[in-house]
Amino acid sequence: MTTDRLIAALAVPWLLCSILQSSGIAQIGSPQEIGGVMPQRFESSDMPISVTAEIVAAKSQVAVPMQYLMVIDAPRGTAVVLPPIPGVSIDETDTLSIVDQPFGDFLLTGVEVTRDVPTGASSGTRRTRLLLEIESLKPGMRRAPVLEVAYRLRGQDGVTAGIAPEGTVRIPALGIEIESVLVADDVPDKFRDIKSAVATPVDASKPASSLWPLVFVGAGVLFLGFFWWARRGCSVEPDQWAVQRIGELEQAYEGKQIGVAEVHAELSVVLRAYIQSACNTPATALCTSEFLDLLRRDGFQAEVISGARVILATADVNKFSPDLEKLGEHGDSPFVQARSVVDECVRLQRLTQQRRRKTGTPVGHATIETARKVEA
Repeated sequence: MTTDRLIAALAVPWLLCSILQSSGIAQIGSPQEIGGVMPQRFESSDMPISVTAEIVAAKSQVAVPMQYLMVIDAPRGTAVVLPPIPGVSIDETDTLSIVDQPFGDFLLTGVEVTRDVPTGASSGTRRTRLLLEIESLKPGMRRAPVLEVAYRLRGQDGVTAGIAPEGTVRIPALGIEIESVLVADDVPDKFRDIKSAVATPVDASKPASSLWPLVFVGAGVLFLGFFWWARRGCSVEPDQWAVQRIGELEQAYEGKQIGVAEVHAELSVVLRAYIQSACNTPATALCTSEFLDLLRRDGFQAEVISGARVILATADVNKFSPDLEKLGEHGDSPFVQARSVVDECVRLQRLTQQRRRKTGTPVGHATIETARKVEA
């Protein structure tokens, strides 16, 4: 029992010392992790080649482009192998644009390589330069990956100098603190510009002016009103259109612009179109006899039907044997006969409307046939 207690008393302090010693060694072995601080620059020492790497940032902020710059100075003739970058063939290109390739905690957006450039030193040192365009979309401490540069000296340079002819330079993880786009007091509605190309944000405290939308709406209403007024002015009653067209034909004939055949042909078209519009009847699709039967059935007076017969029959005859005689030699002028058809149709429509008002029935769809029935 005493032996067990002695072993326990010796083992516990030994375990505690071992734990404390191992933790101290870990802290000493990784000083960059103490307090979350990472080195931003690295320079090699006691090596046959000189390697410098650093993160260059004019403004360490989210989405602001930065550079990971690596400069390698080596004796002339030294073969330098750049560190491999996942997804990028560095040894096969000089300049390359990349779309958001992961590079540690950063995003790689571009690569530029310059090889074997004389430095101007008398020793003939050659410089290789690797420039990586990087950026971060997250704030906080961001780290680049650990990189290694391999080299091989030319010929017997390393052997004569007592240096290994080939080796590797290890670049530790470099880091930089990325600021947030929020201002220092972390007010969510106040942001700094991410890039200089971004326009100045609109002040949300000032309400947007509603004057221009009202102007556009008013202009649209005026346009629609003008369009409706123009269409309303252009639409005339069928009888007004027929009388106006007959007058135009009469003036054209008196001015010797059209002949007798053209007068009868145009008057035939006017009468058919007028009866079709005023009576809601497909008069333009009827032959002469059917058109006259329509007038007779709708109650037109005999002399009016006779004048219409002369116009239509003459138009039919002139299609095959134009007659150049003057108008009115065998009765009334065809213009007078055409106007009488229009006047008779208007008279019958008014009579229908008057009778319907007396009986109290709607007058919106009065027809000539109803007028004939009323007269009967």
